[in-house]
Amino acid sequence: MQRSIRLILSALLLTLIFSSSIYASTAGNTGLTGLWEYPTAEIPDDGGGRFGYTKASPYEYFFLDMSWLPWLEINARLTTFDTIRISDNGGIGWSGEFRGRKYMDKAIDLKAVLWHNRLSSKNWYLPSIAVGVFDVMGTELFKSYYGVATWRWDKTALTLGYGSDRLNGFFAGIEYDFTNWLTLKAEYSPLDYTGDKAGNYHVMRELPKKKFNIGLVAKTNWGLEGSISWQRGNEFVFTLSQRINLAGGSFIGPYKKSYSAPGDPRPVNWDDIKSDELISRIKTGLEKFARVRDVDITLQDIEHGHKLTLAYENYGYASHAEAMTRVLVVLSAVMPETEEVLLIAKNAGVPIVQADFPGTILFDIRARSLRGEESLKTAIFAWAEGKRDKPDSNVLGSKARHEIKAMVTYDPRIDQTLGKSYMDRWNIDLIYKGRYSNGWQSIIDVKFPIINNIETHDRTGLWWEKDLNDKIRIQQAGFTYAHNILGSNKIWLFGEGGYLNEEWFGANLWARIYGKDGGWWIGARAAYLHDRDPYSFAGLTEGRYIYRDNRGTTFDSKSGDEWRLRTWLQANYHVKGLDLDLRADWGKFVDGDKGWKFSVTRHWDDTAIGFWYMDTDVHAPDKSFTKAGVHLEIPADKWFGTWFGNSSAHTWEQDTLLISTWRSQSGREGGVIRSPERFMDQLRPAALKLNVQKLLQDYCSYDEAEIKRDSQEIRGLLDYIIK
Repeated sequence: MQRSIRLILSALLLTLIFSSSIYASTAGNTGLTGLWEYPTAEIPDDGGGRFGYTKASPYEYFFLDMSWLPWLEINARLTTFDTIRISDNGGIGWSGEFRGRKYMDKAIDLKAVLWHNRLSSKNWYLPSIAVGVFDVMGTELFKSYYGVATWRWDKTALTLGYGSDRLNGFFAGIEYDFTNWLTLKAEYSPLDYTGDKAGNYHVMRELPKKKFNIGLVAKTNWGLEGSISWQRGNEFVFTLSQRINLAGGSFIGPYKKSYSAPGDPRPVNWDDIKSDELISRIKTGLEKFARVRDVDITLQDIEHGHKLTLAYENYGYASHAEAMTRVLVVLSAVMPETEEVLLIAKNAGVPIVQADFPGTILFDIRARSLRGEESLKTAIFAWAEGKRDKPDSNVLGSKARHEIKAMVTYDPRIDQTLGKSYMDRWNIDLIYKGRYSNGWQSIIDVKFPIINNIETHDRTGLWWEKDLNDKIRIQQAGFTYAHNILGSNKIWLFGEGGYLNEEWFGANLWARIYGKDGGWWIGARAAYLHDRDPYSFAGLTEGRYIYRDNRGTTFDSKSGDEWRLRTWLQANYHVKGLDLDLRADWGKFVDGDKGWKFSVTRHWDDTAIGFWYMDTDVHAPDKSFTKAGVHLEIPADKWFGTWFGNSSAHTWEQDTLLISTWRSQSGREGGVIRSPERFMDQLRPAALKLNVQKLLQDYCSYDEAEIKRDSQEIRGLLDYIIK
């Protein structure tokens, strides 16, 4: 305990030494934006958030908080109780009297901003208003609802609210910014701790002496925050957190993408340079400053000037919008005055989307000023028009690209068993990827476990994930194919076959019909699946693995056909301004249960966080649904930037359950090598236009003398309703 306090105090001291910040709102004990134990009506900027740790004995909080929408804050947290232990067979008792790990509780907190006061002189007296709920899913030990109002005037903020259940009535607080880096927070806290218990054991063995909390928060300009406070009249509380930014160039720190272009003198007039020489300059610039391949270049004379048509395929960036932006930056440095610029983005050699810009966009990029953004507003993004005939020359790079790499991968498992709260496995993956120019792609991924702390052999381990063992195995191996029917680019077939993931061998087929600008799609999926042997490098089972809940796994060779054919109907709607996907799937899942899966996914260009809810005819124990979870897509650049030289096109994908109990044989969807979403989502015309606009605005407002973190506007829900 003393060692932990010393470490936290040392971190707080470093925070003070390097402090200087522009952030106003700070985290409460649980990670949600607020005072100490109570929320305010403020949230981080859109896409912003924090992760961190709070020691508030007998509670410890590990949290990840973010503004998932401009008006909605989501806080995911794990809470451990110092006073209560739980054994691997589910027994509960007091710490010191009972063997086992600390009791751990999962929770999700939500806060919706109804009205956000922008502090204009006309409405200085109006507060920001928010409503929310603590512990919306899981055991719901801390379930409570609240409404809150916050008035902010320059350095001072006042908060008044009312909460139900554990929040126990009216609460209030004040915040005052002494400087940009030091904030005082004080609150009146009538919190009711009597309901905090596991089984028959109360977390608080002695109730608080006081109802007032006060403390200081120190902030740095690179996002680290630390606080120390005196709470309940008997306890020092420490919090250490790091701000993140899903909408920016990196999660941590004020890193912004840098763009480069040729520095040679640019021809002013078309008469100053021959077409072949200009094409050669474009090719050289793209080879050096943009990681694209399979480039086709066409120069045309049109009525009022000249037109450039350039088709390319992105291979070096997780973001297709970044690839297009880099192409435009290179063109701005080499092109004479041009009337029109048409860019065609391809994937696996197939043209997907075209962007028609006025030629003035290149002048604006050179001047680093969008001049009212007219060149962006008049740009037209649409599905590419059929299969483009390639010229015999002017092709940059080969028709196929082969990539071989080794990667360190990580498999974490948090609060999955009663015996251990955290287990993990480290691996080295050897990966081959092939990109071809006719719609085909291929992959071979062999996983070599190197450090494995995950137990799968008995009831106390992850018996339902037998593949998380020490064996060297094929993770994925197969081919994927994409084909647009009739050259319309609105009707697509996607197919794949091989080792789909660590559990399944088989094939997937998708059919999709897309709306005009990708704003919606409808379709279907068919999967033909066979269980893989989890202890074999590449072998299949001769029967099925039967997952018997709470009793481990058995192998049954008499359970019916080894192969399973499953189908789903699918539909998706894209909310353009938010880059938000609302999706529904209905069908027969792998184990024969029928039902729905609903998901909502927010994108920040190449980064995505989504939540899904599944309701089939087989429910989780004591639940009215089957499963619920979160879907993550995190590009490597968000963590590392360009520390290792070039940008990376790698994106980490993960689905994680948000509930601790479920039926092992229900809601299973089978494996996927590369879904149509990974192939198409960023290249939908509406989504690509939104993200290219943001990157160009960022590039043209870039100031090397003062690098600042990206800031997205906070809005209230009423802004959208009124609008």
